Amino acid sequence: MKKIERPLDSGSTSFNCAARNKRLRRTYPNLLKLGLRAARLARYYDISRGDPNIIRAADLTQREKEAILYIYDNPPISMSYIGDLRLSFAGETCPMCGGQNPGELDHYLTKQKYPEYACLAYNLVPACSCNRLRGENLFDPATRARVLHPYYDECLSGPLIEVRFDPRATPPVFEIHYMIDEEDPDFRNVKFHVDNIILKTNFLTYVSKRWGKLRVQPDAILPNRRDYRGNKNQFQEYLVELGEGKSADEGANAWATIFLRSISNRIISDWIFDNC
Repeated sequence: MKKIERPLDSGSTSFNCAARNKRLRRTYPNLLKLGLRAARLARYYDISRGDPNIIRAADLTQREKEAILYIYDNPPISMSYIGDLRLSFAGETCPMCGGQNPGELDHYLTKQKYPEYACLAYNLVPACSCNRLRGENLFDPATRARVLHPYYDECLSGPLIEVRFDPRATPPVFEIHYMIDEEDPDFRNVKFHVDNIILKTNFLTYVSKRWGKLRVQPDAILPNRRDYRGNKNQFQEYLVELGEGKSADEGANAWATIFLRSISNRIISDWIFDNC
């Protein structure tokens, strides 16, 4: 999970150009009307911040749906922004789940239900394989809770979760602890995002493996830890600094950051001090 800058260009002009290209026989003339509406759809999406509680799917014809999905999968040169977005965060933190190396594009408003936004840059979020795990579950109509949007939700800039566990248990059971107050207006969206994105990935498996490795090879997980063995306070401060450094480098909700933040908990840091 990570807040990232929204693309400066919505791609609507490029899409409109492609929609009018007579040489694109698989899509012309089926996208002419949608091409003319592209800029207006982009403005509406931006004003609505992509919120599925506000945006309703358009009533497109079957030919229009097939054409727009085809042109997304086979974009002409004029729509090169799609490929650029797909590679823009390679090797970095996944904005959707906090994992690593996003090499795909997540249609925030899913392309099957909202095909009119399938080529809109504002709706295309670089993501890792978590993109294929959430399916169509985007929001809860009853509670209005929704998946967080990396282009619009400012709460993604700060720490949102950590894991709590008993370090003496074998194996320990890791549970999500929210760092955002339940009265915060973003809380229900954060929880919905965790339930429908994070917990569908191998995040907890990652945390479990990192903890297991720390117990048998602490120097591999905690560099220079031997320099901070003066007392438990010093050791905890060292762990906190490690987490802050990772946060600055990869983001406040990158998996590695969450793990370091979690073991900075005084109960955990004292156990590590005594046993590792």
